[in-house]
Amino acid sequence: MTLTTEKSESFLLRLRKQDTPTGVSISTIELLMNQTGLSKTEVAHLALRQFADRYLPKYELDDGPLTPAQVSAIRAASPATDLPEERITKRLY
Repeated sequence: MTLTTEKSESFLLRLRKQDTPTGVSISTIELLMNQTGLSKTEVAHLALRQFADRYLPKYELDDGPLTPAQVSAIRAASPATDLPEERITKRLY
């Protein structure tokens, strides 16, 4: 019986000699490891996960703003269409 495992992708992370605005040194990694109890790999994964959560959209991009025809169709289908204009205090769009 042969067991095979799928090899996951990897990359080399070269640490800076000293901390910079876009990089960290081994001393910072070690401080994070001591503070959190995580391994070097786990610290890197956590940092990348938080970076991805901050900058990548969490939803599928749509087609942009509604067209005037779409807005008209929504207004025509809305039960609020018959309300007098003065009863509307705030519009969504």
